[in-house]
Formats: sequence, C-alpha cells, structure tokens
Amino acid sequence: MVRLSFSHLSILFLIVGLIPHYASSQMIGSYRNPNTLRARQNRNQNNGNNNNPDTSAFNIENGRILTPGLAIILAPQPFTPMGGDFLHIALDVSGDGKLPVPPRTLSDPLTQVFNFTLFLTSIPLAKNFTISNITTTTPPFADIMDQELGQTVKHINFEWPSCLVGDGRETISATARGDYNISIHQNYRLNGVDYYSIFNLPISVTNGIAQFPGADQLVTVPPPGPLSANGGRVPCEAIENPMMGFAQLVESVSNPPGQPFQDIAIETTERRDGGQVGEPGTASGNEDGDIGVQSEGDGGIGGGDRMFRQGGAQDAVGSAAGQERAGYWGAWICAAFAVGILWAPASL
Repeated sequence: MVRLSFSHLSILFLIVGLIPHYASSQMIGSYRNPNTLRARQNRNQNNGNNNNPDTSAFNIENGRILTPGLAIILAPQPFTPMGGDFLHIALDVSGDGKLPVPPRTLSDPLTQVFNFTLFLTSIPLAKNFTISNITTTTPPFADIMDQELGQTVKHINFEWPSCLVGDGRETISATARGDYNISIHQNYRLNGVDYYSIFNLPISVTNGIAQFPGADQLVTVPPPGPLSANGGRVPCEAIENPMMGFAQLVESVSNPPGQPFQDIAIETTERRDGGQVGEPGTASGNEDGDIGVQSEGDGGIGGGDRMFRQGGAQDAVGSAAGQERAGYWGAWICAAFAVGILWAPASL
C-alpha cells in the first residue's frame, strides 16, 4: 500500500486547496425579491388593523400616497392628529421623477403640471380655508412650483388660523377644531389630455396649537404663513371661502381613466439636447502593444489626444479571462506534478 508522510500530505492539500480560488467566483450580496408587497385590506369595519382608521380607500405605496393626478403626497399620512405651530405638507410634483421642475421649463405637449391649489376643508364644521391659491408671491399663497427651485418635492407650511387655537383638552364641538380634509386640486396634462382632479386627505386638528407661533419657525423654509401684521395668527375670516357642495365638486373634476404611474404609463416628449458631441473617434493600431500609440477623436470637445494600450478595455477583459483560465489549469498541473513527486519516494 502506498503511504504518504504527513509533510507530503500537507504539501498536496495546500496545492489542491488553491484550485477553488481559480475555479469559481463569489457573488457579493443577494438577489432582490422581485415580488411587490401590497397591504391586505379585508374591507370590514375594523379593516384588520386593530380598529385603527380604515385606509383602504387610499393607494399607499411605501408610505407615499398616490393621487388621481401627478402629485404624490409624502406628508402627512391619512388621519394624522395635527397641531403645533403650522401644518406641514410635502408633495412630489415631478411625476415620480419623470417630469422637470423649475427652473427648467415645464412645457410639454404630452405631460406636464399646470398648477396646484390647496384648501383645508371640513364638511361637519362647514369650514373652507385657503392654504395655497396662487394669488401672491408670498408662501404659502404663491405658486408652489416656483418655490424651492430645482427640488422635486415641494413643502407647504400653512400657519393655523386663530380659530384653530387650542390645547387639546377643550370641547371640540365648541370650537372650529376637529376633522378636516387637506383638499389638493391638480390642474395637469397627462399623455396629451388635460385633467382636473381633487384629492381629499383626512386629518384631525386636535393637538395643541398655541395662540402665538414660536420664533424658531422664522428660519423654516419655505416660511410659514399667512401671518397677521404683528406676526401672529390671522383670523379665520381672512382666509375663509364659501363651502362647495359635494355634487358641485364632482361636476368640476375631470379625472383620468386610471391612476398615473400604476394604471397609466406616463408619456413625455422626447428630448434631443444631450448625449455625445461629434462622431466616434478612430484609433491607430499597434502590433507590439506598446504604450504611447496616439488616438485622435473626430469632433471631440477640445480635440484632446489620449494614450492607450492596444486592445483597450476589451483586451484587458480578455487578458484577465486568459489569466484566470491559465491559473485554473496551472493549479491542476501543479497538483498533478506534486502527486507524481510525492508518489515516487513513497512507493520505493
């Protein structure tokens, strides 16, 4: 029987152990789950949500609330109890990144945002307050598309009017505090057709609101408003509008046949103002593969030359692959050679 010494076996295993290094590659990370998770709604009284408010009427995806228009609501979430110095609203107005925002031009014959107007409304309380209506150049009444230039998410900071002041312990029925909707009106074009949509996001004005806003909000961007002449809260009458009946609101809208992004693919006009300048360049060959061969690009910006090794990136990839194959077979040959050497003295 052929016996190998311990030292012989150690050398053999060391060499053979190198083989997997050349024979396989390690995958970094893992494959992403291709399945999209969606919340289950059973549409009964408690919605399977521990008696929390039923959000089955909303299309919520990763915390983003999709609307019948191009806007995507990022904040607040439905039925959130609100208070503090002001109401904060965040809207993605870029069509989920597909549309330009100022200072770039918005004009597009296929899809574009015209404007947004927002109101704070309550049918039980018969209240309708203006949040933003494009009547001035001062936030929040200014056009929100012209605020925070270059940002795809626009923020609206609405100062609570004086009739909503409270500490959260008062009798709700004796005040203007209670359940409201943030009513978002969207005027837009989608795939060549103009639409007008209204989306109501329910909140409750029940948390504490102080009589005088805090001074720290002076550094908030965009600045909260509206404010009175002395920097306090404006009376509700200053921003109140007549109530509109539900049937009247329904008559005013013109909704698309489906939800943008999910049911309807957004189309935009093709742009041709980017890409490579000039035609592809030419490169002279070099059989010896020496560094120093010059390549001149036709029409390249600046007319710059570059130094390169013949074969370029493709040659480098091929060279690496060749080295890997050579290493693979080299390891096996070394292993076989070692076995032959070790076998001979052990069998004598």
